[in-house]
Amino acid sequence: MRKNLDLIFKDEASIEVVEAYTYYEKELEGLGERFLQELDKIILDINLSPKGFKKFTENTRQIPMAVFPYVIIYEVIKKTLIIYAVFQTKQDPIKKIR
Repeated sequence: MRKNLDLIFKDEASIEVVEAYTYYEKELEGLGERFLQELDKIILDINLSPKGFKKFTENTRQIPMAVFPYVIIYEVIKKTLIIYAVFQTKQDPIKKIR
């Protein structure tokens, strides 16, 4: 059963999405759109099972993208899904901890 959580992207996560979209569109037209579609699917998956993904910290969880080298760091508070990061896994993992 879908929960229809309210969605908030933290500023840093929004910037990461724009950067990824721009990069992939420059690489191949339409690839940025594919990135956004996969991100949308992950958001739907989180709505279906907010606690169904690996814990990252005590309060946050992470879910990897299937096609792109990114993980989504999120938290669900009451009826709100907060996206903290759309982290490229090729970066230094220390950067993932903010």
